[in-house]
Amino acid sequence: MAETDGKITVHQTEAITTIRLNRPDKLNAVDREMLDMLDAEVNRLHQDESVRVVVLEGSGERAFCVGADLNHIATFTPANIRKWVNDGNRVLSRLANLPVSVIAAIHGYAVGGGLEFALACDLRIVSEDSSFGLPEITHGWFPGWGGTHRLLNVIGEAKAKEMVLLGERIDAHTAQDLGLVNRVVPRENLTDEVQQIAESLAQKSPVAVRAAKAALTRNPMPEDGYEISYEALALSTCFTTPEVQEGLEAFLSRKREA
Repeated sequence: MAETDGKITVHQTEAITTIRLNRPDKLNAVDREMLDMLDAEVNRLHQDESVRVVVLEGSGERAFCVGADLNHIATFTPANIRKWVNDGNRVLSRLANLPVSVIAAIHGYAVGGGLEFALACDLRIVSEDSSFGLPEITHGWFPGWGGTHRLLNVIGEAKAKEMVLLGERIDAHTAQDLGLVNRVVPRENLTDEVQQIAESLAQKSPVAVRAAKAALTRNPMPEDGYEISYEALALSTCFTTPEVQEGLEAFLSRKREA
């Protein structure tokens, strides 16, 4: 099975399904159409018992995903932001809650919502040229797709606060030292490394994998929990502040002048 058109592509070979974020000219930034397509595919995967492993990757040479497309959200009202946050959280929670192994194959930038996508995966296999960050704080808001919750679970409170509050970008080896990623490989070896891991996982008992994943997932994020409601409310409030409004207006002005 393969879908070759659209803002995501999906390919299944035997028990392994690969989802590719497919907006390379936009560094795989997420807009409403892409989010809705991901939503539909993740829902399908929950029903497809032939799938044992899911791989999430980005197209193009420069990025896994840079998060939300500012062109898309720059004119959002607070109500639009709440819906965007709730919908994105639902998709990523459904991805994280799949009963099969989910691997993020990361090259280039994995920042903002792109890192939140990666955090919703079970394993993060990355190339040496990859970099990671949650820069939202520098724009006047904060990660809104479960990133704060999942980052805390993965690297602990102190380092999670450092990443979120400073908004700095880190390289692949620093990310590995923090426990943010599992393996770092040369760029040219990334596809083969991910394929080897996926094939190994696909050979494991699906019942055992499901049970092990459930046992190892600390404080799983529900699809409609307090954390999601808080993020939606807090982010919509952030978007009413002068800092955010001025920043988005400056962005739109640059776009009009281009």
